Amino acid sequence: MECEYRINGMELSIVLPRELDHHVADGIRQEADLLVDTYNIRRVIFDFCRTEFMDSSGIGVILGRYRSMKFSGGQIRAVNVTSRSEQILKMSGLESIIDSQEGVGYGAGNQGGA
Repeated sequence: MECEYRINGMELSIVLPRELDHHVADGIRQEADLLVDTYNIRRVIFDFCRTEFMDSSGIGVILGRYRSMKFSGGQIRAVNVTSRSEQILKMSGLESIIDSQEGVGYGAGNQGGA
């Protein structure tokens, strides 16, 4: 299983694969965009619980969904961020658009609850 998608109301959770690289990034991008449009999603949650590696393609997936959600008034969050994933988010500058939230990882946008 590479990636898992869960929809709960207007929220889409994406459990990212062990390796988020160019081999899987385009598929995640396409599936996420389709689900966001089809189900009127207003929050995308990236779950890093399995992720051990992420390259620039993975960063692009997150950045693209951030832009999409920002444009539509939605928000993104990242949860279960491992120390390795956290380093990548910091080095890429994504940490500045995905604020830290104690206990759950990272979140961005409206901080009014989960």
